[in-house]
Amino acid sequence: MSEKAGRIYAFTWLVNTALALADWTWSNQIGLQIDGSYLEWVALRCLISLGIAAALRAAANSPWCARTTRAVLYRSASAGIMWIATLAVFASLALIFQYLTVTLSFPEIASTLVAADSRLGFDWPAAYYWVKARPWLDAIFSMAYQSGIFQLALIPFILIVTNNVRYYAEFVIQFIVASAFVIFIATPFPAESAYVHFNIRDLGTASTVADFWLFRSGRFHELTLQSMQGLVSLPSFHTVLAVLFAYAVRHVRRVFPIFILLNIVMIASTPTHGGHYIWDVIAGLAIAVAAVWSSHRLMKAFGGEIQFRDRHAVKVGVLPAVRTTDLN
Repeated sequence: MSEKAGRIYAFTWLVNTALALADWTWSNQIGLQIDGSYLEWVALRCLISLGIAAALRAAANSPWCARTTRAVLYRSASAGIMWIATLAVFASLALIFQYLTVTLSFPEIASTLVAADSRLGFDWPAAYYWVKARPWLDAIFSMAYQSGIFQLALIPFILIVTNNVRYYAEFVIQFIVASAFVIFIATPFPAESAYVHFNIRDLGTASTVADFWLFRSGRFHELTLQSMQGLVSLPSFHTVLAVLFAYAVRHVRRVFPIFILLNIVMIASTPTHGGHYIWDVIAGLAIAVAAVWSSHRLMKAFGGEIQFRDRHAVKVGVLPAVRTTDLN
């Protein structure tokens, strides 16, 4: 990892540290007990990942491997695993922080969002039951909506093996920036899920967001991370991720069209299969664009401006370029 890449990578760990301190301080103040077993599991996985990354880096620098194609792959994998580790830690801490912000109990705005949707001609219950009446479409939407976890795991692998790990670094930074934007908006403008607002009791609907009112009302004592839920309605983070997923693989020509199609369907599925209002989706699209722009500004501030030449992207800064000499 280059010196400039190291600076921005260190910055992500400063963010993680600050977020961990905020979670710990806030949860203690409100008497919330956080189940430590999951956090210990995340920390263990992180340490193991960083150990594997160090081993791959050492192997790449060994006499039998240095300045070979294998060394390039090992260095790419090492950098990718390091970014995976920081994202895993951030996502776990941000999920806790999301719960803590719900306890602030700002005025809930679901009715406002329903009225705003109506002005756009969107009737949420009608859309939900229209999709449910078409099992084939319901199945496609369900698959697309649930694909987020799969894509989150697949994208670093794709970018590592195609030697585009620098774009995974971008994705991680965009994920962190987008999360900050989402929490900044969702905290003062909380909204119950459309599932709850319209009293939808089908399997996998209102039960998936039951913690929202539990934490708003102060009826909480312990937070178990294995069963944590996404409680943010506005903006839709699934919509944000759909854009960032496709953007991350934009230079991998063979898979980019597949990711474009999958994530268009994922965005389309967000109202009916995520319990989101149309304005949640619109706000999510805006946040995704803002996150991409802001992340590039941030990387430029760290000396990581992106330039392109020929058919391969060459990165100055955030992660090393393809040439073996740049990877040392």
